[in-house]
Amino acid sequence: MAKTLLIVGAGVEQTRAYQLAHEMGLVVVGSDMNPNAPAFKYADERIIASTRDVEQTCEAVAMFVAKKKIDGVMTIANDVPLTVASVAEQLNLPSISIDSARIAANKMLMKQRFHAAGINTPSFAIVRTTEELRNFLQDHPFPIVIKPIDGRGARGVFRLTSENRIEEIFQQSMGQTATGTLVAEQFADGMQISTESIVYKGRIFTAAYARRNYEFMDRFAPYIIENGGDQPADLTPDQRKDIDDLLMKAAGSMGITEGVVKGDVVINDGKPMVIELAARLSGGYFCTDQIPLATGVDLVKHVMKLALGEPLDVSELLPHHRKAVAIRYWFPSPGTITSIGGIGRLKNLPGIYRFELFTREGEFQPQITDHTKRAGFVISYAETRSQAVTRAEDAIRTVTFRVNGSSDQG
Repeated sequence: MAKTLLIVGAGVEQTRAYQLAHEMGLVVVGSDMNPNAPAFKYADERIIASTRDVEQTCEAVAMFVAKKKIDGVMTIANDVPLTVASVAEQLNLPSISIDSARIAANKMLMKQRFHAAGINTPSFAIVRTTEELRNFLQDHPFPIVIKPIDGRGARGVFRLTSENRIEEIFQQSMGQTATGTLVAEQFADGMQISTESIVYKGRIFTAAYARRNYEFMDRFAPYIIENGGDQPADLTPDQRKDIDDLLMKAAGSMGITEGVVKGDVVINDGKPMVIELAARLSGGYFCTDQIPLATGVDLVKHVMKLALGEPLDVSELLPHHRKAVAIRYWFPSPGTITSIGGIGRLKNLPGIYRFELFTREGEFQPQITDHTKRAGFVISYAETRSQAVTRAEDAIRTVTFRVNGSSDQG
C-alpha cells in the first residue's frame, strides 16, 4: 500500500514537492489555511489549517488520522519547523526534535547555542530597547545589523551604518516581531554564501554553495535586500570543507543530527562564519530548480525519504554534473504599474531556464523593504558562472516596467 506524506504548506513554491511525491508513488496530503492554495490541485487530501499555528494544525491532523494514516510530514520553502516537528511528535514520525525546531525558529536561541558551542559567528546581543542597542554600539562599531528574533523573508532586517534615524529604524524592526525582541549583531564583511545540506549518519552532504548577490546594498539601505545568487561560488576545496565542518558543528549545537539544514555563511578574513541556520528546505526555487539544474541533486526527494523513515542512497547526494546557475530579481520603482514590456522576448534568450513575475499591470508596486516585495525573477544557466550571470542580467534588462507613466527597468 502506498505511503501517505503530509506536506505543510500548499503555496506556489510547494508545488514541485506535491508533484514529486506523486512521481514517487506517494499519497499526498496538503495543509494550508487557504482552501484555494495553488498546490492543493496536486493533493489527494487537504487539511485546512494555518501552517504557522501549531495547535490548529495538530488538532486538524488529529481529526484526519482518526480516519486515515499519515506516514511522514515535511515542508519546503516554509519557515515552520515547529509545526512540522510537533506533528511528527504527535504521530511518532521521523523529524528533528521540538527543542531543535524551537531553536531554528528563534534567532536568539540559535545565536546563544552557537556562542555556547564556540562556533564562529558574529558578536551579538539581545536588545529590547534603543538603550540596549546603544549599549551594544559602545563596543561594536558600525555597521551593525538588527533583526527580529522571529523574522522571515528579511522583514525587519536593517543594516545600520550611523546614528542617523536609529530610533525610527529600531521601531520599524520592532514592528515586525511578535516577541518584542531583536538581535543586534556585528555586520560581517566578506563573500556571503547560501548553502543547502543534508545531515545523515554522522556526515554532512552539501548540495549547493551559492554566492549571494547584494549589489544593491546602498540603493536599498538601510534594508538588506538580496538580488539573487550564483552557483558555484568561487570557493577553494579547503573553504568548502571548512564550511561543511562549521555547518555540522552549528547543526549539532542545535541538536540536529539528521535532516536538512540551510546555512547563511560569510567568508570573513578567509574563514567561514555562520550567520543563521534554518532547519528546512529553502524557498526562492533554490532547492527545487537551481540546485538540480546546477548539480543534479534533488534534495526534495531525499527530505521526503527522511520524513518517511526510509534510507538514503548517499551517492545521490553527490553532484552528478556541474553547471553554472544564476538568479536575479526585478525591482520596479514604487507606484502603480501601468505596463510591462519585453516578457515575451525572454523565451528566445539563450540559457534562460525559468522566469516569473509576481505582479501585473494595474497593480501597485510597494517600496522594496524585504524579499516579499520583489517583482519576479529570472533563472539562467551556462558553462561558466560569469556567462550565467550575464544571461540573467541581460534578461532582467530586457523587461521594462512603466510605473505611474514613467519607464523603469527592473
